[in-house]
Parts: sequence; C-alpha cells; structure tokens
Amino acid sequence: MSAAKYKLGNLIFIIDRNEIQISGNVSDVMPIENVGKKLEAFGMRVKEIDGHNFEDIGSIFPWARMYPDQPKAVVMNTIPGKGVSFMEKNYLWHGIPPNKDQAIEALTELTGGRTK
Repeated sequence: MSAAKYKLGNLIFIIDRNEIQISGNVSDVMPIENVGKKLEAFGMRVKEIDGHNFEDIGSIFPWARMYPDQPKAVVMNTIPGKGVSFMEKNYLWHGIPPNKDQAIEALTELTGGRTK
C-alpha cells in the first residue's frame, strides 16, 4: 500500500493468474476476482497480458518505463500445463513433477514428436 505513496517506480509485481492453486480451482477454493482493479486501488499501474504470448511479455518493460513514479503490476493470464493434454488446467499437477514416462509423453505433445 505504501509503494504508491513513496513512488516506488522500480517496483514491478508479476502475477501468474492461472486460476488454480494446490488444492483446487481458485473459483472453488478462494475466489479472487478483479485482481487488476484491486491493485489499482492501491495506486498501482496495472497491465493484463497473455502470459503465453512473447510479444505481450516483451511489452512489459517499455510500458513500465512510461510510469517512472508509480509501482506497477503485470497480471499474466496463463493456462497451467498448456499444450499437454493430461496436465492442462488440471490442478492435480500443480506442484507435482511428472515421472519419466509422463515427461516423455508431455515433451512429445509439446514438440509434435520432434526430437531436435
């Protein structure tokens, strides 16, 4: 709350908004809506982006430089396990590593079967 008062312009929060937590979907366990508006209420400049889009990610720092006297927050909307059929949007994978066979299957899906 004091970050805006003291004009901490070098402060940038990066929030991974993936809608899951270790024990279930956020909407079922601890709903948090309008994250950006909540942060704005504390005096932060807020930018929401697609956390899987490299152009969006690259736009963060030029955007942040536009507000030198204001703390910033970037809400990155992401999909957990994106691109892996058995992991995508599945909270049971939050914090659990795949075994060897699952890792091979995941890499196969992510690379389309390419090995190099």
